[in-house]
Amino acid sequence: MMKVILLASSVVISLLLPWSASAQAYFEFTNRMLLLGIDAPVFDAQGVPLAGTNYLAELYGGPSPDALIPAIDEVERKRLPVPFRIQGYFGTTRGLIIISVPGRGWAWLQVRAWDARLGATYEEAVARGLGGYGESPLFYARGNTPGHLDAPEPVIGLRSFRLRPVTPAVLVRNLRREGNRVVIELNPGFKRYQLQQTSALGQPWQNVGEPTSATSVTNSISGNAQFFRVVALLD
Repeated sequence: MMKVILLASSVVISLLLPWSASAQAYFEFTNRMLLLGIDAPVFDAQGVPLAGTNYLAELYGGPSPDALIPAIDEVERKRLPVPFRIQGYFGTTRGLIIISVPGRGWAWLQVRAWDARLGATYEEAVARGLGGYGESPLFYARGNTPGHLDAPEPVIGLRSFRLRPVTPAVLVRNLRREGNRVVIELNPGFKRYQLQQTSALGQPWQNVGEPTSATSVTNSISGNAQFFRVVALLD
């Protein structure tokens, strides 16, 4: 009988070892848990709380401040950007995992948010260079271990932040003159564009025509100096 008990114990231990070796830090991703002191709404550049599916938030973490990577969903094992359901606040019932930090380990964390009309991911919005994205201050929190009875740990230490102002100017791919007209070719990727002109820099810009979805606009020019620009319309 003793041999059977010892054999069973060794099997149980061998089954537990692979899990403990692969356990990763486990967090609950919401910025409002008043009983735990978490109340960190996110705002746009003007101080208006973010709301709706145009805005997304994502958790990043790692063992050090310079090694942050996106957290992954505990179920589908992929990135999980979360929309702002109510003004300033986001949350998901899915636990998020920082794969570079062991279970029950301490992780450097940061929440990053952006206007999804400027990019499907935070990285795309940053690369576009028009603003509309932002990051929380870094904070240090302890995670739990997924797959056990313990719940994911809250992101204690998260603080409010604002997005950078959106600069809607669009980089022009090409500009050429054809007789008494100027042809401006635009970078694609926006829903609509508005051509504007002014006779002197520092003077107000005036809209030329109606917004368009075309990535090339043409306008007549006179003998006087004229300056043109194109702004992106997000809606």
